[in-house]
Amino acid sequence: MQRLHEHPTTTIAILGADKVVGRALCALLESSGYRTLPIEAHPTGVVDELLDGAHLVLLAPRLDRGVREAFIDAMGKSTPQNAEMPVIVLSTSIEEDLPDKERVTSVPWPSETKILVERIEEALLDAPASTISTTQARRE
Repeated sequence: MQRLHEHPTTTIAILGADKVVGRALCALLESSGYRTLPIEAHPTGVVDELLDGAHLVLLAPRLDRGVREAFIDAMGKSTPQNAEMPVIVLSTSIEEDLPDKERVTSVPWPSETKILVERIEEALLDAPASTISTTQARRE
């Protein structure tokens, strides 16, 4: 089975707390074969429009809880399939409260790139087919 990130069209949207963290995450993921779509920490406009072309959302560490929850709750309001898009929260604290949604996964941060990529791959493989384009489908 091929890994999804080997396809140059697998895109990860990154909602970051600051430009330094966001750029670092973009560089890290791009070096692992993903395309990235940085989103400012205080996005304006319809969330689904910001996620156009993305297959997974990565929430940077130390992102304001209110911003994080509002962003996740707004996913899928205008584009229903985005409601099922996997979300990974990079968490600096094990006790951090996460939204109670099946598609939201927490990954301790900092962590090794290998661990982050494995969690991304798992989330993409578990995502409903409607959130991954047919060119991204698992090949067995």
